[in-house]
Formats: sequence, C-alpha cells, structure tokens
Amino acid sequence: MRRAKRDERAALAALMFEQFYEQAELQQQFSGIDPETAHRIGPIVLGLGQGYFFAHGDVFVCDAPDGSPAGVIAGADAQRLAHFGPLGQFFYALRHGKELRDVPRPLLGQIMRNSRPVLAAHSTKWYRRYCGRPYYLAQFGVAKPYRGTGVARDLLEGAIEHAAANGYPAVVLETFLRENVPMYMHFGFQLKQAYENNGFTEYRLLLPLMQLGTY
Repeated sequence: MRRAKRDERAALAALMFEQFYEQAELQQQFSGIDPETAHRIGPIVLGLGQGYFFAHGDVFVCDAPDGSPAGVIAGADAQRLAHFGPLGQFFYALRHGKELRDVPRPLLGQIMRNSRPVLAAHSTKWYRRYCGRPYYLAQFGVAKPYRGTGVARDLLEGAIEHAAANGYPAVVLETFLRENVPMYMHFGFQLKQAYENNGFTEYRLLLPLMQLGTY
C-alpha cells in the first residue's frame, strides 16, 4: 500500500464507480439515467469528491502487477467530514468542480433528487455517542479481478495502522451492504447501529484502537 498521487484521481474514481455502480445506492442516485451517461459522468462526480481527501485527508492505493490500481481506500479526521458520506462527494463536487459545468443542469438536479433517499439513511454524527474524534473511512473499493487476493486486507490494515500511528482512538465506517459487515467484524470492527430509512439500511461500525472514554 502506498499514498496515492493526485494525477491518479481519475483512475481511482473510475475504479470506485465501477465497483459500486451496480449497488443499490448508486443505482438510486443514477435512477432514470441511461447507463452510458451514468458511466460518463459518474467517475467525474466521484473524482471531484475524492479531491477532498487528497486535500484534507488520505488516499491510499494498492498497485496491480501491471501498475494499474487494484484497490483504493480514503479516510480523514471524522470531524472534518461532517457533511460527507456515501454521496457527500457529489455535493462537494457541485461546489468545487469546474468539470461539472458541462453536465446539463436538469441532469444534475435529477441526480440530487435521486440522492435524497440514500442521504436520509446516512449520518456522519452517529459515532459521537461512542467516540469523540475517530478516523473516518469514507471510500474503500477493490477492483473485481483482485478481490480475494489480499488487496482488501492490505488496504484496510494499512489504513488502520495509519489511524493508530496518528493517535486516533478508533476507526469508523458505514456500509449499505449487509454482506460486508462480517468482513469488517473479522478485522475487529463492532456493529454499533443499523439504521433503516426509505428502504436503505446503513450499517455503522467502529473499531476501538485504544480504551475509549465517555463522550
């Protein structure tokens, strides 16, 4: 695992989009938008949002044998991500992305409306009853050809070690995929909450890195 370079942002965003496009939250976000258009603008949206983590957090990548990205993980101080989440990158992109100026406004409006049910199920504040200032993992994806090869373990363990080395008392993350929960629990995460709204369930997990006080 190594720290990603800024000029890799487009490739990493494309990787993330391809891994999650078929999942319920992105299907909701791009509902009513033809797949060709979604695949054209989706990586732009994720890439612009990913820029936040290059500027204010951390982006790490594992390389495939051919030098292409095999997986990516991004995180930051949780208190700096109060307005972020699974789709928060999109809204950051709207405020900071010149590239989106070429996307028709009606299409942007449709994506924003589509995003509401997912955002209603998401919270970036849930962890506060357990930990005051954890390290927040916001993006984590492994390219399909490299799943089961140890890339996910290298990225997750590397991010956890990074958080511990920087004095964070815990690592937190969320997932909308129930099948991901056992994997995170295998790495020591505890399922703290499962919140359902508008047909989406967000599973909220925390990994203690030291004895947590009362917050």
